[in-house]
Amino acid sequence: RETGHQLERVFLRLGHAETDEQLQDIISKFLPPVLLKLSSVQEGVRKKVMELLVHLNKRIKSRRKVQLPVETLLVQYQDPAAASFVTNFTIIYIKMGYPRLEVDKQCEMAPTLFTAMEGKPQPQQDSLMHLLIPTLYHMKYAADTTKSGSPFNLTERPKTVQLLLEFMLDVLLMPYGFVLNESPTRPSPSASQGGSEDGTVASTGQGLPQPPPGMSVYAAKRVIGESQWSAEQLEQCKLGIVKFIEAKQVPEVETVVHLVIASSDTRHSVATAADLELKSKQSLIDWNNPLIINKMYKVYLGDVPLKTKGGALKQELKHEPVSTRVKLKILPHFLRSRFAAECFPANIQVQKLCCFYLLLASFV
Repeated sequence: RETGHQLERVFLRLGHAETDEQLQDIISKFLPPVLLKLSSVQEGVRKKVMELLVHLNKRIKSRRKVQLPVETLLVQYQDPAAASFVTNFTIIYIKMGYPRLEVDKQCEMAPTLFTAMEGKPQPQQDSLMHLLIPTLYHMKYAADTTKSGSPFNLTERPKTVQLLLEFMLDVLLMPYGFVLNESPTRPSPSASQGGSEDGTVASTGQGLPQPPPGMSVYAAKRVIGESQWSAEQLEQCKLGIVKFIEAKQVPEVETVVHLVIASSDTRHSVATAADLELKSKQSLIDWNNPLIINKMYKVYLGDVPLKTKGGALKQELKHEPVSTRVKLKILPHFLRSRFAAECFPANIQVQKLCCFYLLLASFV
């Protein structure tokens, strides 16, 4: 009952807030504790909180200058004791508030944003990475590349680092101005084959939209996110990723493929920055490293169905082969590598593709 009276008072204070400053003060003070009330066992309290949040959303969306207590919300979001219902609503206000922060404040909070990804559900991790990537362009890195000199504490979170690197690769592969057409453009394998590995059958027979070269439908959707970047914003994001790699935030062996892909970008600024960084590392890169070559083969060929593989890959997660433009950048690096020549059957598949392109060119 006392909680209900407290929520009523917050409601009244919100109603009396006339200026942006007044509204911001109330939100900063009351939003985090109000969200915690969502874990209440009393249905009436939860219902009252939802009513309050609906009212709050209407006020916030029409006032873009109102700041949200993102720092406090991130701490609350990372609390292991917090109920999933609370964290699910907390991230909504993190996504709403983080882009409103000044650029310097975003850079200051970027490491916390990275830390918050640890152990969270995949869709929430994708949302946090979508917030983080644009900030990388504005980040300032110290010349000291040791743990103390890095703004991100990456060494202690290898799984999260891999997720971030995968997301970065998808961002670099994303074409400018791409629109994911939700109307199906190709048949679904489950429709043509009568069902999937687990026995489910597509009742409608509809297919999936065509993703960009080198990407899966899922990868394209998560890079587009809830608010798709403009071509200029995407260019900045790609430059930010190259800058992140230049600052040696992660081991070079993990980012060679990123630089090769970025060096084929259609925007001169991205391609030049990546090409210069790649050339500066040529003497340091071991082109016989299986980690590098296997990644390049995977990007070059996409997810090729092999009889030797175990379970079938979900169609939405299947990566397409990259475009010819990217392949032309990858191929010279294959020629440098003895391991690439010995990597069967991927080496034969690349050779067959090259022969096909030569044959095709002879007819044109």
